[in-house]
Amino acid sequence: MENTLNCSVREMRKQDVIDSFFDSLKELRQTKPFATQNEVIEHAVKKGAPRFYVTFENARRFISLLARKKKLPLINSNKLEMYKEIYRRYMKQVKDCSKRYKYLILERIIEEPAPSFYLDEETFRGIIYKTLRDRKNARTHNRA
Repeated sequence: MENTLNCSVREMRKQDVIDSFFDSLKELRQTKPFATQNEVIEHAVKKGAPRFYVTFENARRFISLLARKKKLPLINSNKLEMYKEIYRRYMKQVKDCSKRYKYLILERIIEEPAPSFYLDEETFRGIIYKTLRDRKNARTHNRA
């Protein structure tokens, strides 16, 4: 079941990255008609994301580690920052609630808009290029 959840979170993120790219393209083209693809990607990366791209189970696990002052077993600095932001929001909201609502708070937080996609430009670019290439290949294959 976890793989299905991870897959759906990845698919959501991929679609939101593409949407952010095209929204940024529209925005930039209004003020800068000849914006390069790199400029569009830079702009899109700096925009916020519609949600945090993490499963509830992973969020719960890492928030628990942070609450116990444990070091997170992560080397990706973007993921580390994402979990710290989720933890910061969690601690801010959990102060006033009973224990039974803590999971609901965490579920709500990961669905909230995030300040970032927590991806570096190269990863963001890779998602865009691969998705656009796959779409082009699918259209070419369907015509044949």
